[in-house]
Amino acid sequence: MGDLLFIDDIKPGMKSWTAIVTVQEKLNVGSAPSTPTKWQKFIFVDSNGSKVQGVLFDYAIQKMGPKLKLYKKYRISNAEVRAAAERFQLDGLKLQWIISTKTVVEEIDEADSSVLPFHFDFTAYKDLPPYVDMKYETVDVIGIVIHASAIIPIHKDSRELLVQKFWLVNEEMNPILLSLWNEFTENQGKSITDLKDKHPVLICRRLNVVMYNGIALSTRNDSVILVNPPVREANQLKHWAARNEKSFAGLLQDNMHAKQSPQLFHESHQKIISIIDVVPTQKVFLKANVLSNLNSSFITYRCRFDVDLTDHTDTLTASVFGDLAETLLTFTALEAMNYHEELKPAATRDGGGHQRYTIVYCFEDASSEESANKSANPNVQTCFEEVGNTVPASVAPENQVSSSKVRIRLDTKFDQSEDANDNTSKDEKASISKKAKKN
Repeated sequence: MGDLLFIDDIKPGMKSWTAIVTVQEKLNVGSAPSTPTKWQKFIFVDSNGSKVQGVLFDYAIQKMGPKLKLYKKYRISNAEVRAAAERFQLDGLKLQWIISTKTVVEEIDEADSSVLPFHFDFTAYKDLPPYVDMKYETVDVIGIVIHASAIIPIHKDSRELLVQKFWLVNEEMNPILLSLWNEFTENQGKSITDLKDKHPVLICRRLNVVMYNGIALSTRNDSVILVNPPVREANQLKHWAARNEKSFAGLLQDNMHAKQSPQLFHESHQKIISIIDVVPTQKVFLKANVLSNLNSSFITYRCRFDVDLTDHTDTLTASVFGDLAETLLTFTALEAMNYHEELKPAATRDGGGHQRYTIVYCFEDASSEESANKSANPNVQTCFEEVGNTVPASVAPENQVSSSKVRIRLDTKFDQSEDANDNTSKDEKASISKKAKKN
């Protein structure tokens, strides 16, 4: 046993030291395809709130790993202290303790350890959009589990991956999807599933933000999922959930992503770009008018519409699918088929000649500036676009080629069709119905 020191007092190369620390995080065992070496990382914190990264390798994982348990306090002596290369640092921690089978690790029993003084900086759900698809940017969130799905195998690049999805909610009442991948499904996923009816609290660290039916969260190799951790924020959220459990029932339904407020995309500090500045392969936010010049295709009453988006710089054509299309355009695919016999399935654009844009999410902008212009432009929308990689968005609208055999203004056609539809005979209605089923 050496001198009892705080984490900040222990420097690389020092020997004969002892520190008292608590295990704040215990990561899953990791490895790299290029080496057989395995490792497991920890984050230790002392009574001053100082932190250090702990690392076990290979045999030490089997021997010492089970001894180091989450939220437990230990006396650790004479671990090897090294500087951590930047790419291996957790949370910017520059030092690491290499714990081997020779390292002295002793658990300290505590009479009262009900609430631990850990501190986390959580990202609010409404502030997640700026992190979408930013591979090297991560977020920490806290939430109550209100729904758990089964583990699903997915085949990708000749590999089988496992994914399990959970729906989280906090005081914002905007449910968000969390996907656990591979070893997380077995390690943390099983624990969460066993507790799902009790609405466990999760603190999730170092997650990626992705686009999947709106905003979603996904684990990565260095993520940590803490289940019902004994910290103040978790206790507060648990008490809030107990008072509001009845309100969760309204969120437990099909297409829960539809409950995500569009304000997730609107209230954050989004970088709204002009259409003329759209670059292929980007995912971007646009503020644009949705014109009703439409191409359309239908598959068993499911729809794809191609709409023109325009702002003060240019126009581009984008596809919108299914429920989002029907909500945006205020009529259903079946209505469009019944009213407009001349609509035909849209022809597929050639393989390399046209840019493909897809509207992933959109909402009507109710800001005062846009409201003032609504009489002239009633269809102002803010759209999140996912774009392809062939033709720039700066092509002038008059030079863009329609992918459909028919290109019409459906809003005008609806107005013209309503009076005529009132006089349609039963035989004509039956004929239209047969055509709809046939298509």
